[in-house]
Amino acid sequence: MLSSHKSVKWAVTAIAVVAAMMLASAAAQADKVDDYITSEMKNRHIPGLALAVVKNGEVIKAKGYGLANVELNVPVTPDSVFDLASITKSFTATAIMMLVEEGKVGLDDRISKYLINAPYTWRDITVRHLLTHTAGLESEGDFGPTAEKFEYVSKRPLDFAPGERMKYSNQGYFLLGMIIEKVSGKRWHEFLAERIFEPLGMTATTVPDPWDIIKNRAAHYTLRDGKLAPTWWFIYQDELASAGGILSTVQDLAKWDAAIYTEKILKKSSLEQMWTPVKFNSGFGHTYGFGWSLDEIRNHRTVGHAGSSGTYILRLPDDKLTVIVLSNLNQSRSKPRIIAQGVAAHYLPAIRLSSLKAQPDPDPQMTQKMRKLLSDIANGVTDSPLLTPERNARVSPSFRRYIAGVSSLKGVKSFTFLVCDDVQGRQIDRYGVRVSRICYYKLVDALETRYLAFYLTADNKVAEIRSSTE
Repeated sequence: MLSSHKSVKWAVTAIAVVAAMMLASAAAQADKVDDYITSEMKNRHIPGLALAVVKNGEVIKAKGYGLANVELNVPVTPDSVFDLASITKSFTATAIMMLVEEGKVGLDDRISKYLINAPYTWRDITVRHLLTHTAGLESEGDFGPTAEKFEYVSKRPLDFAPGERMKYSNQGYFLLGMIIEKVSGKRWHEFLAERIFEPLGMTATTVPDPWDIIKNRAAHYTLRDGKLAPTWWFIYQDELASAGGILSTVQDLAKWDAAIYTEKILKKSSLEQMWTPVKFNSGFGHTYGFGWSLDEIRNHRTVGHAGSSGTYILRLPDDKLTVIVLSNLNQSRSKPRIIAQGVAAHYLPAIRLSSLKAQPDPDPQMTQKMRKLLSDIANGVTDSPLLTPERNARVSPSFRRYIAGVSSLKGVKSFTFLVCDDVQGRQIDRYGVRVSRICYYKLVDALETRYLAFYLTADNKVAEIRSSTE
């Protein structure tokens, strides 16, 4: 038997060894993430990026990579301030739900109750329709002072009857900002500051005046003719920017993320409503809630949102894991969702598609069709017989660029079947169509390796395509 002194000494030594092993493992994990981020930034020509990883409400990684300002050679840090663009919508939706909890707004209230100058064409639009992009409003709108913008929006015809389908609309979130101001008696940005930013200590988060100097603000860029070029995000004086006007840091967004899992901001029941997929009039639905995009990665639920400025928040709520990616290259080039998913895979190997081993292909003909579909979309083919009619109707230029960017689609070395997941019992809808299987493929070209998920209906039509690098 060991003496008391030797027992204590042995225990201390064992603890030290275990601690050292844990630190070494964490360091190795961090190095792998750093390597992954560096590789993605190089491949996508991203000047600068800030990353935060939050596990169980605690920040386990916060780091800056590259340059916040290329002209001045200023590095990105976790305190660099980025334009969030449409991530702003999750804050606007949260503000609405605060007013719902207080009994001041009803989700199924017609918006004409709050917007007294609403045109007759909006008579059936509800608050819920605005939150879920199902009001029938156009995607984009005019820019400028609030009164002028409202006049412009109110004169535009609806694209479809409210609740019939979904069409992403900045105009809808502009109107939600107006409702917040009408009901609360405060400016939209003042309401957010008083009810969210200040209570959570989000001291670097702001909705700036166009003439404000913002300390540590990252410059913004795009690619023009293959070269980096500066761009600017304009917010006009007196413009209501409730669809995309917030600036923040990964450090502040980590505080926001931690608060969401508590009831400090909203009740759990309210959060669950926000994270419930919208239902159309037909009974089918789509992967959007109230200010959040809803999806899954290999049976792991995800909640997230992108910003066109090159930003993404990815939550895996059941795994208590969040990845925040803020870049200063526009979204169509930087693909922040793909990067966020790749980072998450380092901490949650179960979602890592690169770990899947190729299986015997049960349907080589289907594999060839999926390969052809990628080429057709990238090359501008319309009304592909391989897509569902609903997805065909929503093949936008940006989606074509996205698919083209998945791979050069030239010099493809291999396109390999991996696995199909049967999801018939999980009620997964895409654009109002029920998904039966999700099939995964590995595409290798001269530049990189991609993992593609094809969402298939019972009659083998493709309802959606997703891409990842891990």
